[in-house]
Amino acid sequence: MDDAVRLSPESFRAIYEESFRLWSGLYLSAAENWKTPLPDSYISAHDAFSQHPSFPPGLRLNHTKFTNHSRQQLQIGVAASSPIPLSTAKTPERDSTYASWFARGDQNYLSVLVLAWAYVLSARWTELMPNHCTLRYTSSQANVDQLIVDVDIADASPDEARWWAAVLAPGQGWQATLALGQNTFWSPWSVQLESSPRFSLSGREVPTASPSPPYAATAPSFSEAIRFLDLFCIRHNVADQSHAALAAVLLFPSMRGSQALQLPAPVVRYGEESTQVTLSPASNPHTASDCGPRDGWRHPESHLDRLITVSCHTKGIRPMLLSVFYEPSIECNSATPWLQGAIAAIDSLGQDDPLVLGRMFMDRLPGVAFLWLGATVLGLQKKLLRDVRFGLIPIDLHAAAWSGTVQSFIQQPVSDPLVADGYVTRADQCRLLFLCHSGSHDRVPVCQWAPFGATHLAHTDLEIRAHAECRGHGLQYQGLLWDCDDDKVAAQPARSVDVSSRLDGPLRPQVEIGGKQVPIFYGELNRKKEFVSENATRNIFGWLRIEGYAPDERKIREHEWFEMLESDEDEDPDINKSNKTPKSSARRQSLLLHPV
Repeated sequence: MDDAVRLSPESFRAIYEESFRLWSGLYLSAAENWKTPLPDSYISAHDAFSQHPSFPPGLRLNHTKFTNHSRQQLQIGVAASSPIPLSTAKTPERDSTYASWFARGDQNYLSVLVLAWAYVLSARWTELMPNHCTLRYTSSQANVDQLIVDVDIADASPDEARWWAAVLAPGQGWQATLALGQNTFWSPWSVQLESSPRFSLSGREVPTASPSPPYAATAPSFSEAIRFLDLFCIRHNVADQSHAALAAVLLFPSMRGSQALQLPAPVVRYGEESTQVTLSPASNPHTASDCGPRDGWRHPESHLDRLITVSCHTKGIRPMLLSVFYEPSIECNSATPWLQGAIAAIDSLGQDDPLVLGRMFMDRLPGVAFLWLGATVLGLQKKLLRDVRFGLIPIDLHAAAWSGTVQSFIQQPVSDPLVADGYVTRADQCRLLFLCHSGSHDRVPVCQWAPFGATHLAHTDLEIRAHAECRGHGLQYQGLLWDCDDDKVAAQPARSVDVSSRLDGPLRPQVEIGGKQVPIFYGELNRKKEFVSENATRNIFGWLRIEGYAPDERKIREHEWFEMLESDEDEDPDINKSNKTPKSSARRQSLLLHPV
């Protein structure tokens, strides 16, 4: 180090190069496997998030306050104030034929299957929620006409055909709502499809206009809807695309915004006068056992119920996705060069190829590959990368425990032995103080990067010295207690006792593949923009040393990165007591919003 805090130029460059090599290795691997199908573990939801809890019967939806105890509190949203706007790309601009990813890569059913899964999850939601829920058709439906997208439902029954007419309808073909007091809320996957391009149906039993209102028919239940989806997957041999569509729908609640989420365009073949998309049945469909959702997903305690809870826990989605950029060996003052090297490799190699980029993220952390598959289908990679450029990589300990991913140094076990040559690492001090819930250390550090260095045992907090001879300390997820009606509690214990023992850290690929190695691009190397490292260092040391620094940490406390904290303390008391925001707070915000 040049000083007590900042890296030396040589160390800064070395970490940048390490990160670039890692991500360029991921690119080489993804490009090498371009023509091979995705691993089953990436595309199947059956093994994803096996630790995740599911909503119990009798769930209490209104909470006025929490009881005062040491357990980590968690709030999960279960409804939306409005439907999610969706659009369908008119042309496959993102090269979304997915020819190498799926069995029927020559045909793209993803947008059709996404719309079907939105209904299926909403139908199951109406069965899980304790309050009065309604699931019904509207007057909007897809019919036979001269519209753009023709979806062949072959010999579907009248009820199945009516369901597809609602699922593919412009606007809203169905509505799933919940009544709570005087308010009405929507299911988290309720959608409103923009009118262009439109879907039309072809088959034996296509709904036609009738004197009676078309929405008078009863909307199918979850079990009926999933059976209709199963039959469609069998007809068209698109079980793998159905799983990918489900992955995309799981992201709806967390990725919704003012702009419509865009579904990939179906595969286009050009007619003489107009663009026509025809999705026709496969000539040799797989058997029912090979396609679509399984019967096991229909059980109330099935895996699909867990995925519904995954999707509703919106605060956990981004932390799981962006944990691909976390590296346990990187400390707070090294975050900038680490992220700069990653962004340099991504921008220079994989940015223009979303499928290769998606495969890079999946390979980096297979435990959340299913979510990155959904993000790739929805074209969300650039949006997520914008957060990374600003160092905005959130953490969520619940999502980390349920997904088995490492998102923060605080998850890792305390070193054994704790004391080495009379010193205790500051990372271990943070872990023990958090485990003890000592003073102001009962909140999770928002900075995932470990503090650098160590402190002499004699200068550590009393709680640290009390555990100097202890072994085996670390976070353990024991389960979840749901707040239910009538002051009842539903317990869902962890499926394994020690989740920390099965944490999946990001993978490191081979730097060279087939004798190839990418030359390091230094265009993003910029030591003058250490905003991410500066913020991370100030944040984690502010958490650790909230009650004061150790005697041998004077050079750290007086470092220029901590000057604004000193200026906060020196503010006029009258200003601190007022409602005005100190000037240094605005400065902290401006630093946070600078890209790496």
